[in-house]
Amino acid sequence: MEFLKKIPLFKELTEHQIESIKKISTIKKYDKGKTLFSPYDRAEFFFILKSGAVKVFKTSKGKEQIIRIFDKPNLFGEAASFTGTNFPAWAETIEDSEILLIPRKEFLEIIRNDPEIGMKLLSVMAQRLIHLTNVIESLSLKTALSKVSSYILRKYENEGEEINFSTGIAAMELGLTKETVSRMLSKLKKLGLIEKEGGRILIKNLNGLRDLAS
Repeated sequence: MEFLKKIPLFKELTEHQIESIKKISTIKKYDKGKTLFSPYDRAEFFFILKSGAVKVFKTSKGKEQIIRIFDKPNLFGEAASFTGTNFPAWAETIEDSEILLIPRKEFLEIIRNDPEIGMKLLSVMAQRLIHLTNVIESLSLKTALSKVSSYILRKYENEGEEINFSTGIAAMELGLTKETVSRMLSKLKKLGLIEKEGGRILIKNLNGLRDLAS
C-alpha cells in the first residue's frame, strides 16, 4: 500500500489510517481495453490506479472525447463515488492495469470518523474541476499550438520542469492527431521554449510557453 502515499489524498495519512483503508480494499487486475464504469453505472467504489493507465471519456454522436488520461498512481471517478450518483463518463484501461477498489459505504464511514480525509478529498475534487475547466477552454478556443502549450503547462504544474510526455496520450486528450502534436512540439523546440528527449520534455522558457498558451 506504499503507492497510496504518492497520491495527494493519502500522502499525509498515518499508518493507522492507511491500514483502515487497506482492510476494506481489494486490488483487481484488468486487461487493456476493459470498461471500468459507464454513465449507466452507479458509483459503488472509489477507484485508485496502482499500475497501468486509464482513459476517462465521453461520447457524442459516435465520437469519443477524452476528458483525461490517468497514469499511476492516481484516484479517478471520485466525484460520483463521493456522491453515490451515476458516473458522468466512461472509464477504460488503455494498458493492462491494477486497480485498488475501495467500497464507497465503508470509505465514507472512515471519512465520518476522520473528517481530515474528507477535506482532502474535497480538495482533490476541486483541483479536478479546475483541470476540467482548463481542458474545456483549451478544446473550444485555442489553436493546436496553444492547446499543446497549455497541455505542457498543466503537466508542469503537477510534475515540475522535467515532464513525462507521451505524444499518443497528449493527442487523445487534446483531440488532435499524433502528427499534429509532433509538429507543435517541433515548433516549440525551434522557438527555444522546450527540449524533448525521448519521453521527457524540459521547459526552457516558462514565460514564453505561457504567452503561447494564453
